[in-house]
Amino acid sequence: MEPELEPMLPPEPSTGAPAPLWVWALVVALGGISVYSAYTALSSRQLYMEAERVRTDMTQQRDRLKANVSDLTRQVEQANRSRNEVENALKQSRANTESASAQIADLQKQVADLQQQTADLERTRADLERARDVAQAEAKAAHDNKDSTGKEMAALKAQLASTQKKLNQALADLKREREQVSPVPMPPPAVAPPPQ
Repeated sequence: MEPELEPMLPPEPSTGAPAPLWVWALVVALGGISVYSAYTALSSRQLYMEAERVRTDMTQQRDRLKANVSDLTRQVEQANRSRNEVENALKQSRANTESASAQIADLQKQVADLQQQTADLERTRADLERARDVAQAEAKAAHDNKDSTGKEMAALKAQLASTQKKLNQALADLKREREQVSPVPMPPPAVAPPPQ
């Protein structure tokens, strides 16, 4: 309402009539907005919880990978120590060819074990990449959900604008009826501006 027009209006007699239609329309609009706000808040919380779950899964997988890497590093160090011991034994016992051959075969077995462990680590890395792809897909789904929420908001704004037009029409009809009933011209009723 425009504050300047209120003092000029003559006081209307109190007849105990129900509240004007625009008051009810405002109450209904505010109720709709509050319901929509609650729905949006719940949807945002659900997206946040899903993102937290994905983050926790990624953290666990990262910790497992770190443990695997530390185990592999320890095993590589053990293999390096074993290789050094074999080389020292070969230097000390060059005369014993059979003993040296057995130790070389043992070293080759350890290298094969390390290669197997390296292949296992590669599989673990591939699993982590798949988990990353899943997390990206879930983030895309969350973005798509945000887009659909924006479309719903636009539809609600359009409904609110339609309701505002109907309210303006009803106020104009009310003004015409008042002019027909009362010989004194009445000032036009104030219209609330449409929501932005």
